[in-house]
Amino acid sequence: MTTDSVPGPSVPGPSASDPGASGPGPRPPIEAARGATRRRLVEAAAALFWADGYTATSIAAVAAEAAVPAGNVFYHFKAKADLARAVVDLFASETAASLARIDRRQPKPLDRLAAFAALLADAVQSRVARGCPIARGTTEFPAACEPARPFTIMADWLAAVLVATGVGPEAARAVALSALARWQGAIVLAHATADETLLAREIEAVGQVLRTAAVGALGAKT
Repeated sequence: MTTDSVPGPSVPGPSASDPGASGPGPRPPIEAARGATRRRLVEAAAALFWADGYTATSIAAVAAEAAVPAGNVFYHFKAKADLARAVVDLFASETAASLARIDRRQPKPLDRLAAFAALLADAVQSRVARGCPIARGTTEFPAACEPARPFTIMADWLAAVLVATGVGPEAARAVALSALARWQGAIVLAHATADETLLAREIEAVGQVLRTAAVGALGAKT
């Protein structure tokens, strides 16, 4: 899925034109086909879980969305919970890939924080229309799937960027979590009221909060 670039089921992986991108070498045709089928199933599940919810989505629906015979699903996933875990893995890997691209393209911490806010802003339309797929997973997926893992990846990355500017580790963690909480709260309200302007404004405010914390720390170091 490529509806936008924010962490979640819509983040493209590294491409050949992306500096520092790399990937595995060629795989045998059968293995490659199996991998492609599995990927289609996971992406289909991510889309349906986001749109219709985990409980309401059947294995048959995922198979149909992925254009895979229903019986073949169980070759890759023994139960629906295994599909949910694979979706979380997808969200987590794509979140990490998005943040790694920011690191490669923006060597300065302040620019990294600005790029993060821009990443969130890119997904305003889809989040207002359907809410946050990661957040939906945290309320519906089995706890064993660790559905909050993508949020943890974001929080750890933001905290590390802030620490690089001179913010103390505990304060950096607090600012990072506060920023993510504000973003997620804004998604809930903007989705409920169909208000893209609200979400865009709150994301801009999140970016400003991150920048203020970083600039203050940089100023204290000089």
